[in-house]
Amino acid sequence: MYSQHFCAGSVLNENWIITAAHCVQAVPSVNYLSVKAGKHNIEKTESTEQTVKVSKSYVHSSYGGGVGPYDIGLLKLSTPLKFNNEVQPIKLAAPESDPSGEAWLCGWGSISSSHFPEMPSKLQHVQMEIVDRQTCHESVERLTGSSPVHETNVCTGPLYDQISACSGDSGGPLIAYEGQQPELIGIVSWGIIPCGSAGAPSVYTRVSKFNSWVQEKISS
Repeated sequence: MYSQHFCAGSVLNENWIITAAHCVQAVPSVNYLSVKAGKHNIEKTESTEQTVKVSKSYVHSSYGGGVGPYDIGLLKLSTPLKFNNEVQPIKLAAPESDPSGEAWLCGWGSISSSHFPEMPSKLQHVQMEIVDRQTCHESVERLTGSSPVHETNVCTGPLYDQISACSGDSGGPLIAYEGQQPELIGIVSWGIIPCGSAGAPSVYTRVSKFNSWVQEKISS
């Protein structure tokens, strides 16, 4: 990872990490990547951490680079993770389900609301509310003049508060709870800079549109 944090991901099983395609494409080869699992403070070596090299990566064939739909990728690990209290897999949202209500975002992304990033050392988490796609599309269009929000995206607000995903959160999880069970509903894809701008949603890849793609890749 160029020996520094630049993206996040979620553990699918002991051999696979799900992340954003733009994170995978940010490096010239998987040889540049390491995955660190079980981390809390990324500025310290922790007894809970597991560091694993990556042997293979996949990016969705419809992803066109940059800001846009199909921003989903997979990393195959060179050696399996060991599951314990700190390292666990997450279940994917049910196929074609369309999330609504509350969700949780976590990551080490910038906590600044200016153009200058301020990176935290400790894992952050915040409760978000899901914004319907039409409102999300219109909000982005109003702020930027066009909108790449797509049916394979899910968005969060609140649109009136300074809470959003930010640089460094990319590839990380948006989680909802089905009863007591956490489910991965979104992968951090893109947003408006500065983060937390009034009226600006955070945009994620909607995981429930890609269950069969994930299954096909991890089975091959």
